[in-house]
Amino acid sequence: MVRATSARVKEPMRVMHPRILKTVAACSVTLLVTLLAPPHAEAAVTITVPATATIGSTLPTFCSTTSTTITVTSSKKNYDLRIRSNTTNNPNGKAKNGSGTEMLNSFQYATAAGGPFTNVTASYVNVFSNQPTGSNVNHIVYYRQCVDWGDDAGNFTIGVDYLVAEL
Repeated sequence: MVRATSARVKEPMRVMHPRILKTVAACSVTLLVTLLAPPHAEAAVTITVPATATIGSTLPTFCSTTSTTITVTSSKKNYDLRIRSNTTNNPNGKAKNGSGTEMLNSFQYATAAGGPFTNVTASYVNVFSNQPTGSNVNHIVYYRQCVDWGDDAGNFTIGVDYLVAEL
């Protein structure tokens, strides 16, 4: 988890709006995996997803990003790599703090460091579509969380599910 740290003002002191000192730890992402593969005997698809990804703390009106590498092996068929927010804990696609309060902005993902970023929702959507068969194919997914003045200070968590669907 990310810990919020207080902002420090160095000498000489200037008069600043008090809300500027509010630091919000954006998100610790719990990554869950679902594998959709045909029922035949041998497993043709494997997926490896790191257990967590951490986005550092940021101030309101700013966004912080991080990335994770997802490794897929599909030996028989092309596949789609899909993402959604955890439907039990984060059905609105928003990170929550320990008391269950959601952040105002949705958690986002992208396939490139600079975006464009798309809101994570409770419905599976393709992150990478019609990917060719291959062994240990790395897919980098970028995450972004933007912070609003209305967000509480603290640590926030969101569960994200990944699914590999053979075509």
